[in-house]
Amino acid sequence: MPMTFPTAVELLHGLGESEAREFARLCTERRFRAGNTIFSKGDPADSLCILREGFVRLVSLSEQGAETILHLLKADTIFGELLLSEELRAFTAVADSDAVISFIPRASFLKFLAASPAVSLNFIRLLSNRLARVEKTFSEFGHTWSYHRLARALLRLAEEHGEKTPEGTVIGLRVTHEDLANLIGTTRETVTNQLGKFRRLGFLKKGRRLVLNVDRLSRFVHTGRVEHRSS
Repeated sequence: MPMTFPTAVELLHGLGESEAREFARLCTERRFRAGNTIFSKGDPADSLCILREGFVRLVSLSEQGAETILHLLKADTIFGELLLSEELRAFTAVADSDAVISFIPRASFLKFLAASPAVSLNFIRLLSNRLARVEKTFSEFGHTWSYHRLARALLRLAEEHGEKTPEGTVIGLRVTHEDLANLIGTTRETVTNQLGKFRRLGFLKKGRRLVLNVDRLSRFVHTGRVEHRSS
């Protein structure tokens, strides 16, 4: 199962009602319109962020302006969690839709961690999972073909943004071919060609939203073999 970004529910697991209220008191809520920058690479890492509503993309921009999508986030996701070890943001966060985000100042969050062993343990666990996911993603970039990375990216999207229907798993997030290319480090043309092949193989249907055959796609990722559909 793909690992996702940490959620507020996971971070606050085990808290009593009074502690949960104290945590909520530390939060400052802000609203962003689609396309607004939440923070940029190089900004001070002065707060933890919780996405309450909407979608956010985390991106890395090259000196030439080329965008690499690091992750697509949904509501209840925590990001900017590396504030313990970093003074500056390592990536840019952009609202992919209208979004509501809670910010917790770094100093307040660290003080809360010191007073709450449960949250401290949860936070360590979440950071460990985050690191494992990053390492796994980088290893995939070096040792898999683009079609394999695309298949894995689609499975992650299904896990994090999918809704099961009789037709298959519908990806609730609007994702363009360019987005997928930026997500796996290839060109839009390559993604378009591979999606066409995946469609012919019965891995997905393409309409207003992507509809995935998760079982078939997952078997392909794990075995490298394509199961031929019966006529």
